[in-house]
Amino acid sequence: MNRRTATVRNNAIGSILVKGWGVIVSLILVPMTMDYLSPEVYGVWLTLSSIVLCLTFFDIGFTNGLKNKLAEALAAGDTVRGKALVSTAYALMLAIFLPLGLLLEIAVPFVDWCRLLNVAPSLAPQLVAAMRILLFCFALQMIFNTITAVLAACQRTAVSSVFPVVANTLSVLIIYILTRTTPPSLVALAQAIAYLPAIVLLFASLILFRTRYRALAPSPACVDRTAVAALFSLGLKFFLLQIHYVVMYQATNIIISNLSSPQQVTVYNVAYKYLSVGMLTVAIIMNPLWPAFTDAYAKGDYPWMRRTYRTMRRLVGAVMAISALMVAVAPFVYRLWIGNASFVPWAMTISVGAYVVIRCWTQLHVMLINGIGAIRLQTFITILGLAAYLALAFAGGHIAGAVGVVWAMTAVDVMYAVVFTIQLRKLLAGVKNTFWNR
Repeated sequence: MNRRTATVRNNAIGSILVKGWGVIVSLILVPMTMDYLSPEVYGVWLTLSSIVLCLTFFDIGFTNGLKNKLAEALAAGDTVRGKALVSTAYALMLAIFLPLGLLLEIAVPFVDWCRLLNVAPSLAPQLVAAMRILLFCFALQMIFNTITAVLAACQRTAVSSVFPVVANTLSVLIIYILTRTTPPSLVALAQAIAYLPAIVLLFASLILFRTRYRALAPSPACVDRTAVAALFSLGLKFFLLQIHYVVMYQATNIIISNLSSPQQVTVYNVAYKYLSVGMLTVAIIMNPLWPAFTDAYAKGDYPWMRRTYRTMRRLVGAVMAISALMVAVAPFVYRLWIGNASFVPWAMTISVGAYVVIRCWTQLHVMLINGIGAIRLQTFITILGLAAYLALAFAGGHIAGAVGVVWAMTAVDVMYAVVFTIQLRKLLAGVKNTFWNR
């Protein structure tokens, strides 16, 4: 076992241990929050959260660009260049999200949230207050979240996986207190959940940059204009991909709420929370491989990449089989988890299950392609996929409601799975100077 493989293995094991607890906490949050608010208002909360997360594309892909460029600098042993990249990335995040956050805070009261979310006008004051909290915390979180890209480039993804788990664990404790002491309130829930991720990231950044990663700590004196160009050249491609994934996956809640009802958002998310455990497992395993493939590709280590890909295919295949089994036992799990086996109909469970199985395979190939950095083809394909998804989602939503929207996601992901499987195999065969490796 070489050093790179050992690093990937250690990060994967650490992430499984940390995120295993994170999955448990996340599953506890669902029935607890539903009981606190009601299924319909919980659907409103999920939709508000999705609207905020749609704004992540405003980082223009800089953090993903940092992940790859910093990994390349560290592979070459150039910590001076690394520090300039980190400093520049933080400066860009501040320049983008401080004014954006202020502008959105001003704009919130002028949006007709009740009409957008298809809810009663009596919820309007709570919606405005909750959105202001979410947007403020979102802006801070996007700035402080740069530390996770630094850790990924340093092949320390297991460390970064601790941050959301700590925040969610604290949220569970606070929401439990709310259920015992306060009446249902979207504003109270926003305060309980939104502030903690930003606070955890801030303290983690201060500690890590004062200790292990002092050599990479951001400094205004190290901001480099040439680093902006380096981050932007790769980051712009990731930005286009980010728009796709944000719209396709976060807009799903908004489309379902608008075409059906907030309660159907809850139905979809209950099925998705349960069945996406397979996708989360693949992500845990694959996240350490992104910077590892950047390192291997930069050094031309194709044998290692091919061996790793074969191993990952077998592992992801096993996860896909387990995900299919989870569909079969879903009613039993729903009964134990939320106390109602019929809350999620079979049609939704099977539809989400089919999407998860396909998505697990796509994730494997997308992560490795991103690590190599050959994402031009992915950019074009996902733009096409986004247009197809929006058309199919609205058509499917009018025909079959929330289930129709999920069918649209699955259809588009089948296309991705085919194209990206072909591309990755071409890359690992050493193809050069073609559209496959640009």
